[in-house]
Amino acid sequence: MDSTITTQNQLASVKQFNCTNCGAAHRVMSPRAQYLACNYCGSVLDTRSEEYEILQQLGNPEKHQPFSFIRLGQKANFDGKEYQVIARTRWRMRYKEYYYEEGEQGYSNEVWIYDEWLMIDNNYTYFYLVEDKEGYKISEEIIPEVPMLLTRELRMNFFQKQSPKIVREYGQANVVFFEGESNYTIKKGDEIRFAAFKDRGIDYSAEWRMEGEEISEIEFFQEVPISRRKVLEAFNNNEEIEKLKQKAESWKFIFQSAAIAGMIMLSFTLYSLFSSGSEVYSSSFSVSSFQPDIGQDTGPIEITSKGNYQLNLKADKLSNGMEFYALAFLMDKDSAVINQVSSDFYYSTGYDGGEKWTEKNMDQHIRFRVETPGTYFARVYVQTDRPNPSGSLAVSLNEGIMMTRYYAFALIIFIVIALIARNNAQI
Repeated sequence: MDSTITTQNQLASVKQFNCTNCGAAHRVMSPRAQYLACNYCGSVLDTRSEEYEILQQLGNPEKHQPFSFIRLGQKANFDGKEYQVIARTRWRMRYKEYYYEEGEQGYSNEVWIYDEWLMIDNNYTYFYLVEDKEGYKISEEIIPEVPMLLTRELRMNFFQKQSPKIVREYGQANVVFFEGESNYTIKKGDEIRFAAFKDRGIDYSAEWRMEGEEISEIEFFQEVPISRRKVLEAFNNNEEIEKLKQKAESWKFIFQSAAIAGMIMLSFTLYSLFSSGSEVYSSSFSVSSFQPDIGQDTGPIEITSKGNYQLNLKADKLSNGMEFYALAFLMDKDSAVINQVSSDFYYSTGYDGGEKWTEKNMDQHIRFRVETPGTYFARVYVQTDRPNPSGSLAVSLNEGIMMTRYYAFALIIFIVIALIARNNAQI
């Protein structure tokens, strides 16, 4: 793909060469550029020398990938002007951020990472696009009517009509990585200091560099937010965007498929919670018929096929204030325990302030899988300290049970897939 914006008359000003370290092909667009950082190996080259001397290494580019689709060499159209991306600087900020919460205010310590994309048009005019994980801003250098740096009052304004605004952020930013061309040598760790305030939706900032105790350079900027949609429109003519759109469509299909499958699993999960299958056995005992530590056995329970089953305990006809503990073992014909279910059962009701209240727990169950058909039985124990206990306890077994945990696990998997796909479906 031809990613340049040069014309035939401008070709003489474009330097073309291979990286001295890795051999990657490069073009230098700006006639003022003196250095180029290779986006393949991280070497900083001196473009003024015939040998393109390697001055330093900025690090492995793979560790500092851009946040989005923007890459060196791409073209973009902002406000009717065509630009080409020629450089990217990644900055790491350590700063103070103003907060006001529940009547309290102050500054918190924060860390933030952002990219500053440098573009150039046919007239060698620079254009800056700032990108971070929250979005994009167009950065423009300005000449303030009231130039100032960070004040003791932590308030700033750049123009006569601006009232002093509270400083929203101040601190320092360091270069983490750089790629592309520059008219000055950029070193990893290069530092600027800054202070920023907001007025009518626009971020204003002062940036300065220090040499020892002296300020060596001061610049003033304003940053205006730009939507992701407009940035995509600006870069729309790039071949890479079309590839990303096709890839995004594939991820969109995966997202839709996972979302549909997730809805199906959610339906099965909810249905399984309230589905109890069909009853294959039931018997009932009077609570008063049990003696301490002496169990009672049900009749034979015939299980004719392997599958998922549910063992149930259900109390009935308890008098007010009645409570007891019940335990039931499901056992095979050799009295080996297959599974068990237990619970405290109780029933209480009354009036409080003229309103009726009821507290009860009348049933309990457990779901499990039986692999071997055969004859089984349940042994039931009941313990209570109530004299003349009332009520009954039913023991039953249901077959054809849907295991909720399997559908819930599948639901979680599809949710994770859908979230990953949705994230990748956005370019």
